[in-house]
Amino acid sequence: MLSLRWMGMDWDEGPEVGGDYGPYFQSQRLDIYKKYAQELMDKGRAYKCYCTKERLEELRKYQASNKLPIGYDRRCRDLSSAERARLERECPEPVIRFAMNLEGTTEFDDLVRGHLSFDNAVQDDFVIIKSDGYPTYNFANVVDDHLMRITHVIRGEEFISSTPKHVQMYEAFGWTPPIWVSVPLILDEQRRKLSKRSDTQTRFVSYIEDGYLPDAMLNFLATMGWSSGEDKKVYTREELIEKFSLEGISASAAVFDLARLNDIQGEHVRLLSVDDLANRLVPYLQKVGYISSSPTNQELEYLKRIVPLIQPRLTLLKDAPYMVAYFYQDDFEYEEKGAKKYLALENTPALLEAVADKLEPLQQWECETIEQAVRSAGASLGLEGGKVTHPVRMAVTGRTAGPGLFELMQVIGKERCVMRLRRAAEWSRSQLTNC
Repeated sequence: MLSLRWMGMDWDEGPEVGGDYGPYFQSQRLDIYKKYAQELMDKGRAYKCYCTKERLEELRKYQASNKLPIGYDRRCRDLSSAERARLERECPEPVIRFAMNLEGTTEFDDLVRGHLSFDNAVQDDFVIIKSDGYPTYNFANVVDDHLMRITHVIRGEEFISSTPKHVQMYEAFGWTPPIWVSVPLILDEQRRKLSKRSDTQTRFVSYIEDGYLPDAMLNFLATMGWSSGEDKKVYTREELIEKFSLEGISASAAVFDLARLNDIQGEHVRLLSVDDLANRLVPYLQKVGYISSSPTNQELEYLKRIVPLIQPRLTLLKDAPYMVAYFYQDDFEYEEKGAKKYLALENTPALLEAVADKLEPLQQWECETIEQAVRSAGASLGLEGGKVTHPVRMAVTGRTAGPGLFELMQVIGKERCVMRLRRAAEWSRSQLTNC
């Protein structure tokens, strides 16, 4: 339920919400299951089974060793009254099994798979009520779906083999079955069945912590094995509600493509307003101490100036602290490769000092005036283009790549930029001296 709530998938009826067809927990519906199990026994479509676990295990071993179909041998299906009475004394807590048809076929239509037919001779008399009085999935889902007026049963294709059991139970009760919709399996990137237990990709908590957006995850999941027929990757929640249809579900297995999820995530990040994205980033920046636990208006306004610069490159919200670090920290280290390439040149100290001297007296601290001053300082030394901007970027951010240089300098502010330029010039001189 956590994952559904997180994605904004609120339900109209059911657990936590209530409704006209409750209760909604199986533990509160045991009398209902008991009633309908008894109805099936009265009709001759269910029976008590007294076989022990040991006998069933021996049966499975025998069947396996003789290459026979694995399944219950129906020993308790046609017991005499005397035999049943004796076994009742020996096993006072039997299970209840459904009596499947022994001949013919069970047929049904699936909205995705088409018309399906199963030979009854290979079907098993499955347990519907366990010895503790609790129902099995196969029984509870049929009873609950009918009583709760479910019109469509949408589930993974691995349940197709169980559907004949459900179809026969609907027939035994005289109920109209729902529309069956078997959606494709989800495979990992090696095209293996995705495991709920062993694959960390399936743990929603990790997605929430990493900063995936609910709308991005909804977009990804909805379009995994479904198509609207358009050449379209990104859907808003409203578009999905409008366009989604069961007819668009593919019969082919869907692949959990993490690269595709991240691509969709990035697109949804760019759809956010600056204010919305800034608010979503606050907890991540608080965690590293860039923003106080009770942010001031000044802190929030500063963040809103930063957000447009990182938004085009941001994918996971958890990456924001790294991306914005140099907006908050002045004592950062220089990337090693970039420092060797751009800060360890003979003309670097002079260039950075010249840029600092040009910037310091500026009265208007705007992108245009900053750019003009930086390029002018470079020209005075016979340098232009990347030979100027790359060393300046390293000095101001410690990195070789990032948002527009002059835009980020405008946000950082004049005093801090000048200080960083002079610091980098000094660092550069020390490196040249040591060489």
